[in-house]
Amino acid sequence: MSQKYIMKKELLTVSLIFLCLFSIAQYHTVNGTLPGVVNSKIYLIKLMGEKKTVIDTARSDISGSFTLDISDQTPGMYAVIAGKDQAVELIYNNEDIRFITTGLTNQDGIQIIESVENLIYYDYLNLKGTNLYKMDLISNLIQQYPPNDEFYETSVNKYLTLQDEINNRVDQLISNNQGSLAARYISTDRPIIFDPREPVEQQGIYIKQHYFDNVDFNDTTLINSTILTSKAVSYLSLYQDDASSQEELEVSMLRALDTVLLHASVNQEVYEFLTDFFISGFESIGFDKGLTHIAENNYLENFCENTERKKKLENKMELIKKLSIGKVAPDFTTTDIEGNSITLSDIDADKTVLIFWASWCPHCDNILPVIDQYAANNPGIKVIAVSVDDSEKQLKDKIKETGYNWTFIGELMGWEGPVINEYGVAATPTIFILNKDKKIVAKPLSKAEIEKALGN
Repeated sequence: MSQKYIMKKELLTVSLIFLCLFSIAQYHTVNGTLPGVVNSKIYLIKLMGEKKTVIDTARSDISGSFTLDISDQTPGMYAVIAGKDQAVELIYNNEDIRFITTGLTNQDGIQIIESVENLIYYDYLNLKGTNLYKMDLISNLIQQYPPNDEFYETSVNKYLTLQDEINNRVDQLISNNQGSLAARYISTDRPIIFDPREPVEQQGIYIKQHYFDNVDFNDTTLINSTILTSKAVSYLSLYQDDASSQEELEVSMLRALDTVLLHASVNQEVYEFLTDFFISGFESIGFDKGLTHIAENNYLENFCENTERKKKLENKMELIKKLSIGKVAPDFTTTDIEGNSITLSDIDADKTVLIFWASWCPHCDNILPVIDQYAANNPGIKVIAVSVDDSEKQLKDKIKETGYNWTFIGELMGWEGPVINEYGVAATPTIFILNKDKKIVAKPLSKAEIEKALGN
């Protein structure tokens, strides 16, 4: 065999390899039409629970049409967003998607033109929405209507017919589309439907007992969607009516939380995902009891795999316990912007307000004047303001503008300052109110909470 032939054969082999590689790399798009949404910026968002990541952007034309690139993305749930509170949720599973809608609200219709996954999913959503609306009306009627009346039985039968329509359609869609993401999402989202003839109290008990019957907590594909987190939040909401006081409500919520996380503990990845989700949610609403409860009652040590998320969660939980109400605030020694040494534990005050803020933070401009009003009229209140700024000039200009007579600390390291890291600060303003012994007594998020904490 000649050398020339061998070289040609090698070149042919290389060409075939590149051909295979190009055939594997698939290009997929989301093509939509939103009549009336003209020359507007359109966003393609990846959804993982409450986490939203921008994947691509486009601008609609004069007909409201646009094309977004979704190539090489993980199969899961995505959203097309064209404005505030306006979104179309879509399932992507390695196929092109085309749709048209009259708008982006729940009242607007959507027509899937291309995408098997979304044809399946929206078939289910449309029937579910229509039937549950009717069932809710009929259920309320049944609860108040005389049982011995002929119309009572007619209403019950109609309710059961609507119920059967949902269940039969779900069974059919799952059976005919096994392995699809849509089938998994539909199975998880399948409504738990009660007997309308039962008293409301019994209906509530039944729903709670069977709420997770159709949820496979070993299915990690649910992480790449809002299905699992929506299911979890809805379960917690079932317990809102079980309490007559805020304290009882919190106890009920924590009981429900334990149930969700116990179910999730069968799979490490799902458990870590939901735990992270609840921690972020509780932080955003200032539910300190919920955060402490998760930190002190979790299953992380039961999992052998030392994942990156597990490490972050363990560190987060240690921080939560360290910064919980009633604990002594972590001490620190640093210098203020004038060069004076400051040690937190040495501050002699009835109340110390420790604020993490920034000169560029608009929300700080709304909150900080409330604190200054109390501090200016009460010599027993001392304010320590730690800035996340990295520009000394910008920080000093802002301090001069405010005129606050506080102790200002500027580490000028952005979010990486030692004191900022010690307190796990991830947003501004973050506020800790300490008593005379430097124990944390409040972590207010709003003006009303600040007034309550400083007014006592």
